[in-house]
Amino acid sequence: FSALGSMLFGLDIGYIGPIIESESFRVDVAHIAADEKISSAVEGLIVSLFSLGAICTSFPVVSSFFLDAWGRKASIGLGSGVFIVANCIQGTACSIPRLLVGRFVAGMSVGLLSSVIVLY
Repeated sequence: FSALGSMLFGLDIGYIGPIIESESFRVDVAHIAADEKISSAVEGLIVSLFSLGAICTSFPVVSSFFLDAWGRKASIGLGSGVFIVANCIQGTACSIPRLLVGRFVAGMSVGLLSSVIVLY
């Protein structure tokens, strides 16, 4: 379990770069021409919302609530479940706003896992 949080964090940070640059992403999700570039602001928002979500749930007040109410194992299970849901949202995204929601939720799960796993 202890490797799960680190693996998910690295996985989610690592795979978004090539996806943003792909032609199918620009056409199907961003709804721009295949030869156009996504604006730097949108690209930065897509990448950074993951980290913002992680900051929100790794905050000690939030993570300690889950630890006290659910315990360590259940909190890890919750974080993993939320990560799966977030990746389903991202995988089925047909617009930038839906992708942004998925990125934020995935970040929230990884933030919880990052703070809970070290105590496991």
